[in-house]
Order: sequence, then structure tokens, then C-alpha cells
Amino acid sequence: MKKPLIGVTAGLTDSEEYLTIYRRCMDALEAAGALPVLLPITDDENTLSALIDRLDGFVFSGGVDVDPLRFGQQQHAGCGAISPLRDANELALARLLINRGDKPVLGICRGFQVLNIALGGDVYQDLLTDRGGDTISHRQKQPETYVSHAVTLAPGSRLRDISGTEELMVNSLHHQAVNRLGEGFVQTASAPDGVIEGAELTGHPFFIGVQWHPERLWWKDEKHLALFRALARACD
Repeated sequence: MKKPLIGVTAGLTDSEEYLTIYRRCMDALEAAGALPVLLPITDDENTLSALIDRLDGFVFSGGVDVDPLRFGQQQHAGCGAISPLRDANELALARLLINRGDKPVLGICRGFQVLNIALGGDVYQDLLTDRGGDTISHRQKQPETYVSHAVTLAPGSRLRDISGTEELMVNSLHHQAVNRLGEGFVQTASAPDGVIEGAELTGHPFFIGVQWHPERLWWKDEKHLALFRALARACD
């Protein structure tokens, strides 16, 4: 059986001169039976469209904050580091994929937020600042390869079907999160404090965002590897 080619968005160093990626994200795709391909940083629509034609699926990886100007807000004090080139690249790619409507897409942490912004939604710039004292700690104290809280998966959701459980233990490495969902995005995973931990695009064969980092847990728990396997299968 031919292995699907899955493009993975890259991060950038502070100077925006070097591409970066968490290597276990690529390892997870290989373990799931796919061939991962690191994508270039460009917002040229001809280049991105050619990549979409050539590749079978896409992963929007985690990373630094998205510029609030991208969702119509001024920067708050709680906002973190921003990469303008990466924002331009990923939002252009996400919008082309949304318009195309047939390529499997998985967004992880920042990647989930990018997908939501591309659909017209927004994010909390800083959870503690924007939501207040009822918010649990979403920046865990334990190492990133350990879980820190549960998420509840909605009945009938693809996430629940993929993981085979109604409650999944996840890691938590973010201070931003999806706030207002974009058009067609439906919440399918929730943290104990109500923060949106996952969503799926209505009417799309496979367009999923998760706030946790399954690429940092997959070799310890099959339920997290299952998400990458489901993405690879959706590419057939």
C-alpha cells in the first residue's frame, strides 16, 4: 500500500532565518504509516496550491502565538512571541485548504488556533488575563511528555470515535486557546474549566484541531497515536 505524503508546517527561529520542527511530530506520522514532508515558509498561493495538489494531507504544528491583528485585535500584554512570516504562511495555506475542502487536515495547539482564525474565529490572547481565576493551569509544571488534565470528548464526534473513549488524559502546554469558533467549526473536546480543547469542521471529511500535543505522547499511549493513524487513513 502506498504511504500518504503528509505536509507539516514548520516553525521559525526568532530571527525567522531557520526552520524548526519537533522531531517526534515527524516520528508520529511515520509510526502511523505516513511519509512526513516539512513544508516551506511561503504565502505564495501558486506554490501552496501546487503543494496541496501534490500532498495527501496536512498537519499544522504547534509553536509561538498568532499575531492578534490577524483576528482583528490589538496586542495585549499577555501575548507572547510572534512570527509574522509563519502567520502569513499558515493562514494562506489554511484558507486554500478550507476552500479546497477535500484534503485531510490536523491542527495541533497553535495549529488548531490557526485553523480557527482562518475560519473567521479568534483566540484568547492569554487565558489567565482573558478568562480569570476559574481557569485551570494550561501550562503544566511536569515535563511535556506527561499528561496533566482530562478532556471530555463529545458523543458522536470523530475525536471520540478515534480515541475510543469519552475522556482522554492530555498534556497542556499553552497560554492561548480558541475563544469564538470559526464558521463551521464545532467544539468536540472540552477541558474541565470549559476551555475548547478540540473542534471539527462540519461537512469536511477530516478537518480536526486539538489544543493538546499528541505528538509528545503517542509512543506512551496508543490513544494519541490513533489520531495520526486516523489522519493517515483519511488520506487514502
